[in-house]
Amino acid sequence: MSDFLLFLGRFHVLVLHLPIGMVLLTFIVHWLGRNQFQNRNHQILPLLWGCTAFSAIVTVVLGLLHFTEGGFTGPSATAHRLWGIGFAGGTIVVWFLSVFSINVYRQWGTSMSLLLLAAVTVTGHYGGNLTHGSTYLMEFAPQPVRDVAGMEPARERVTSTGSADPWHDVVKPILDQRCSNCHNADKQRGELDLSSLDALMVGGESGAIVLAGNARGSDLYKRITLPENHDNFMPAEGKTPLTEEQVQILEWWIDAGLPSDTTVSSVQVDPEVTALIAVDLGLAAPEMSTRETADSYSFVSKEALEQMTDSGWQVRPLMQDSNGLVVSVLSIGQPVTLAMIEALGPAAGSIVDLNMASSGLDDDMLSLLGDMPVLEYLNLSNNSITDSGLASLGDVSSLKMLNLYGNQGITDEGMQHLQQLSNLETLYLWGTSVSNEGMTGVMTILPELSVTGQFATTMQSGE
Repeated sequence: MSDFLLFLGRFHVLVLHLPIGMVLLTFIVHWLGRNQFQNRNHQILPLLWGCTAFSAIVTVVLGLLHFTEGGFTGPSATAHRLWGIGFAGGTIVVWFLSVFSINVYRQWGTSMSLLLLAAVTVTGHYGGNLTHGSTYLMEFAPQPVRDVAGMEPARERVTSTGSADPWHDVVKPILDQRCSNCHNADKQRGELDLSSLDALMVGGESGAIVLAGNARGSDLYKRITLPENHDNFMPAEGKTPLTEEQVQILEWWIDAGLPSDTTVSSVQVDPEVTALIAVDLGLAAPEMSTRETADSYSFVSKEALEQMTDSGWQVRPLMQDSNGLVVSVLSIGQPVTLAMIEALGPAAGSIVDLNMASSGLDDDMLSLLGDMPVLEYLNLSNNSITDSGLASLGDVSSLKMLNLYGNQGITDEGMQHLQQLSNLETLYLWGTSVSNEGMTGVMTILPELSVTGQFATTMQSGE
């Protein structure tokens, strides 16, 4: 299958709404014209049924192309295909009768229209199963309805963190929220199903994705902590990634040995993780650390903010009612200019997150950034930074995450400039020239540092 046909197949998710709308519109026109007095409405019905049939055929063809992409398995995938083809065939029959056999259409048109409405509803239901999983529609259904659907009783609402089941109440909802679009029982991208613990343990086409007791050695953890522009980052295709808190919860769960059918209180868990779980379950409000309060960051004037946006930066607040700023280039590949760097000056005491990925940044431009006393997250991936440029970061002691992915001019020598960044927690070195020894050397100085690089996919001090 050529890439162009796969490209066309992706449009299935766009055009599938056309036959739904067309059959509904056509049925309404037919229904209004069912009486002899309104028989003039039948003059437009052949055109409407023709448009409905055409849109259904196009949708089915694109759907079949999309199916060849792989990852669609299970009864819902088969049912969605068959019902879709059946619906398209039915619209062709009704169109033919409305044009060439009007008497038959007038006798059976209402019944056939109702059948087509039912068919498109069933087709859409199975399509929804592929996107959200087979239990999505019934997730909040009353128990009698769940019984008819053959589903297990809904879990009782968790009232305390300690009584929550680590898998069923904490981890599975996170995976359902962020991963179920591509990894459920009916749609298994990479042959991976995350809808149950048993399926998770089986893994995907590349084997096991979780190693009980070893989160940082687990492929699942590696994928969700890669830089978002990395080919292997998950979730892919621009879908909403897991939050930092959700990543920490998953890390704890894997390190704890994948506990299930027990309670959080029965598993060893740090107070910090307990607090994160409580927030995730809706049992507590997120706590803001002292560094995250609005008073911790310098006020930036409206004029300075306008100067930043006018020069080419995208600027948003770190959180509501905070002076902290998240700043990034407007689009991938947009070059950073001297005017853009200068515009950051008045806001230096408020920039917490700065993204300059793929912006043509070099050592000279990096050296102009100046002092940024509250900068915690810095993305310099896919630029032309070398070891010399890293010397400019030596005074940014607040840095927690540094992304150097794709800067081939960075070697082991450059790691010496990072050894004084005592707060650094995460370092990305994919696509650089830093060796395994260089990675180990910087971690010897920074014992809490986690490094992701091309030689050892993920390393942490003590491993």
